[in-house]
Amino acid sequence: MATFTIDLLTGNLYLFTGDFNGSGSTPTSGSTYPQVNLYTDLPPAGSAAGQIYVVRSGYGTYVLNRKPAGLYFSTGTVWRYLGELPSDLLNSTNFQLLDGVDTSKGIEFVTSGISTGVFRQLKVQDSDGTIAYLTDLNTKLNTSAFADYTGTTAPNTYLSISDFDVYSGVTYTLIQGKQDTLVAGQGINISGTTISVNLPKALQLTDNVGGVNVNNIAATSITWSSVVFSGTSLNYSGGSRIYVQESGTYGISYVLNVNSSSGSDKNIGTLIRKNGNTDITPMSSASFRSNFQNDSSTNVMPENMVTLVNGDYVELVAFRIGYAGQVYTVSNGSWIKMEKKII
Repeated sequence: MATFTIDLLTGNLYLFTGDFNGSGSTPTSGSTYPQVNLYTDLPPAGSAAGQIYVVRSGYGTYVLNRKPAGLYFSTGTVWRYLGELPSDLLNSTNFQLLDGVDTSKGIEFVTSGISTGVFRQLKVQDSDGTIAYLTDLNTKLNTSAFADYTGTTAPNTYLSISDFDVYSGVTYTLIQGKQDTLVAGQGINISGTTISVNLPKALQLTDNVGGVNVNNIAATSITWSSVVFSGTSLNYSGGSRIYVQESGTYGISYVLNVNSSSGSDKNIGTLIRKNGNTDITPMSSASFRSNFQNDSSTNVMPENMVTLVNGDYVELVAFRIGYAGQVYTVSNGSWIKMEKKII
């Protein structure tokens, strides 16, 4: 049986063809394996078929092309390593999986975050798929939506594109979960990230008293005595004036009832006046009371649209356009209504 031994002084490896006999003797015959420093220093395998060489130093990158130190045997075609894999081959800093075509790319495993003495297991489910990172999930799912969930999870149901083939509605283009176009108007106000809606606001006043003579050349403002409905865009605190608190478009309508105790014909005109000196409607109505004692007449204006600004005030005024005499407002016979419009 052949015997290997190493010269401790030189580090050379020797092969003896015979056995040692007895004790304390020194063999007198033997041979050494040829030695080279690196794997790349080995002669071509075809010129050294059947020979064993000693490579003294390791060479190359782990996994990719590592050639460790040790004994190599030539098969006549390749040099084959005689020994175990390097002990540190599977260290996370060395172990790699290379692409089958482009060996310049691949993957590595990072184990530095695992607790000492712990081996973590990666379980692969019985299906094909693509591994997703946590950062992928963060951009697609808000896990806080499930924070209060205490029920039973139903089986997964998936929709395909064909499920939407018959959809005929309006599709909004989305950018990061938001509509790319949102325009203020039609009662919608946008201020930064706040969206508010203007609801219709109206004011209606009545005259429950009456008895005011309006058959005068100088216009007489109609005084109101009862608030039927009050909206926040308008303010009324008594008297004849209605104050505007929000700029915008308003619809105004009214009814004025009058009668007379005299026997002559009477004509009464009415209109809406702004800020005491600007008529914002034409003489919207004129009533004629014929020559019959205690006859009454009515001035009516359907809703008329006007533009007003914050701080304006409006009044209903009545005046004489016929014969002189007494014409009085009728109690519970007159009213005015103003409504802010959403345009």
